[in-house]
Amino acid sequence: MNALPKSKVRPDLSWILDELVKTPEARHAVLLTADGLAMAASKDVGDVLADTIAASTTGLQSLSRNCAQFVSDQDTPWQQTMVQYRDGFLFVIAAGNGSFLVASAGMHVEVTNFSYLMADTVKRLGDAMAVEARQHTGQE
Repeated sequence: MNALPKSKVRPDLSWILDELVKTPEARHAVLLTADGLAMAASKDVGDVLADTIAASTTGLQSLSRNCAQFVSDQDTPWQQTMVQYRDGFLFVIAAGNGSFLVASAGMHVEVTNFSYLMADTVKRLGDAMAVEARQHTGQE
């Protein structure tokens, strides 16, 4: 997957996403910037699917963040969104400063365990998942 501009040198993080999707019932995983750029993906995710998921889940996590006041009177940060479909689940979790991790799994996935494994993946990679805010250069 080559979703980043060549001028940005980032470590290849796809290996740990491949490791995550070895979990029983797991299907795909994509690491995204908060503004919707795919940074890494598990092996069976092509550029088109990664871009589609990036666009869709960026909106989903943004909407989820804006619902915090419905959950608590305190300023509570968004951590995870899970969407259930007839045939499986979509998980979106905060992954680092300016990034989030998206994964999908089949209907029989152990939801709690898979959520834990996603959080553990984020923890293991730490700062490698963080994304600096993009600067507007005035050139489009």
